[in-house]
Amino acid sequence: MQVHRSHGVALPLPDASLAQLQGYLSQPGRPMKALLNRKRVEGLQNGRFLYASRPYQLLNFQLQPEVIFRSSWDGDRLTIVFEHCTIHGLGRLQDLVQFQCQAWIRPEPECLMAKADLSLELSPSGAAALLPQPLMRRTGYLALDLVTDRLEKRCRTGLMKGALDWVASHS
Repeated sequence: MQVHRSHGVALPLPDASLAQLQGYLSQPGRPMKALLNRKRVEGLQNGRFLYASRPYQLLNFQLQPEVIFRSSWDGDRLTIVFEHCTIHGLGRLQDLVQFQCQAWIRPEPECLMAKADLSLELSPSGAAALLPQPLMRRTGYLALDLVTDRLEKRCRTGLMKGALDWVASHS
């Protein structure tokens, strides 16, 4: 069973030109370190990053996602693709859950547009086959709600601040 969610947000950046915002996004490490906790993101090779999130509380589980993702700028938008995600704290249920995310940040005059497509696949095998489908679906959507809330908060705080600071120093 798979649950899916798309979420977008517009980030107003008054007085920021399109060229300035393109310059900010053109080095993927800049927005990634603004978007994510600097202490938890590690640059790897070829535009890849390792990120260990702080823990989430979901039902009786304390979950800590660890993600390897690729980030690239194509001249029009910054693309972020999760390549591998491990969710620590699930124990034997780890193999039953697959999380995928693809996100884009696109500059516009005085604005950054961010969008993420997220999916969570829950494999109803083993003991999980005993769980009712509506409960699994509801739990999956609850997990995606937590992720999208956190992503939007990071966009509205860290990413906006990072972009504004960079634009101010490159006027």
